[in-house]
Amino acid sequence: DYLKKVRAWCDEAGILLIFDEVQTGVGRLGTMFGYQLFGIEPDIMSLAKGLGGGVPIGAILSKEHCAAFTPGDHGSTYGGNPLMCAVAHAVVSHVIDDHVLENVRKQGERLTRGLLQLKEQFPFVTDVRGRGLLQAVQFSADISADLLTTGIEQGLLLNAPRPNTIRLMPPLVITPKEVDEAIDKLGSIFGAVAHKKGLL
Repeated sequence: DYLKKVRAWCDEAGILLIFDEVQTGVGRLGTMFGYQLFGIEPDIMSLAKGLGGGVPIGAILSKEHCAAFTPGDHGSTYGGNPLMCAVAHAVVSHVIDDHVLENVRKQGERLTRGLLQLKEQFPFVTDVRGRGLLQAVQFSADISADLLTTGIEQGLLLNAPRPNTIRLMPPLVITPKEVDEAIDKLGSIFGAVAHKKGLL
């Protein structure tokens, strides 16, 4: 509802709506682009991480009325690199042709269920949020650094965007078994850190 109001406001004011889909684009949320979940379209969007499947590439997509460049009037040293473009084409083809979005939706639901079970089990987990395979877990204490260290010791790489929050961005092709293993490891990691910090 909020984004629909933003879209309407931009339209009324003649302002371009730009979405940064660097993390959410190319399937991360279970749709090709994150904006598709909200029933609106941006005028311009940026893509990168998901587009390259691990190789460096970025792209800007825009509606025709926003396209300021015409062929040949803008260039960059590495723009249009044939290898990177071939990789991006292969990634997008794989996501579309091999039902990756369906897997993201199913495994995202499985991951969310598992994280919510951990929230019930560990009272210091204050929030679980996200969509698809982009999830965050928030805590009542600044324990992210301890969770990362314990995670490495137990074989699970975590990301900490904030001192009291971890972010989970598993591969789009993760299997149900791998989701369950990750939840089990997270439970063990949460338990170890809770014991160490006296949170139980």
